[in-house]
Amino acid sequence: MNPYVPDSDGSYLYYDSDYPWPADLAADPSLHASAGRQGILHDTAHYAGLTQELADLLGRGPRVLEMACGTGRLSIPVARVGAMVTGVDASTLMLAGLARRLRQETPEVASRVVAVQGDLLDLDLPFKRHDLVVMGFNIMMLIADFDSQLRALERAQAHLAPGGVLALDVVNPLVMPLAATQAPEVSYTRVNPHTGNGYSKFALVGMLDDRQVQRNYGWYDEVKPDGSIRRTHYHFDWRPLFRYELELMLRLTGFDIVRIDGDFQGSAFESGSAKIVVVARKA
Repeated sequence: MNPYVPDSDGSYLYYDSDYPWPADLAADPSLHASAGRQGILHDTAHYAGLTQELADLLGRGPRVLEMACGTGRLSIPVARVGAMVTGVDASTLMLAGLARRLRQETPEVASRVVAVQGDLLDLDLPFKRHDLVVMGFNIMMLIADFDSQLRALERAQAHLAPGGVLALDVVNPLVMPLAATQAPEVSYTRVNPHTGNGYSKFALVGMLDDRQVQRNYGWYDEVKPDGSIRRTHYHFDWRPLFRYELELMLRLTGFDIVRIDGDFQGSAFESGSAKIVVVARKA
């Protein structure tokens, strides 16, 4: 998330219900359509699958770094397949959520995840020989500045072992609404897992500006037990990345492209693909 967004922002407070985990999707098929639009329907399986491929190749559990791990929606499934995971996030609220999630895992899985609070752009961990760095769920877009995006890739490269793998995904800008919305739209209505109350998310986006940056903003209206509404606002910026721009940035920061897909199931990238899913190797 952007460095200026506080933990009190709605995008943090409603994070776990906005972005369902695989178990949530299995329990409630009605979430599938919106999870598909968000681009998270198959991402956990994709990153866990990459981890398993590396484990088979290396003959051991890979050492994985997730940059912007949030509450562990990717880190924990990766740990379940045997990886030793370091999850880095700037938000104390997100890391508290990760700790809460880890308490629900087996001791074996929980012991494989180490949480670190820190800024991705200044990341300098003592261990710099990870087999896999994951930058999932649009994190490259959410670093909403060109030079900072390059810096994040440099930090990822610096923490990989020779020949190590970087895996990331972003929304394909060719299918994004790049013009400003004229009125708020209801994204969905769900239940807040922390309170049990129903809520609706109202979303707007701004115009893509000359820096190729777009503002996302809106609010959450949660219905409290007494019938009153609690409104919580959110806002963040992102900088969409086009396919060949992203390829060039990866080459500039010391990566060789392994493959670029249009989804998490290996489909060829096309102009109408929902995602840009990248696997690259440290050159």
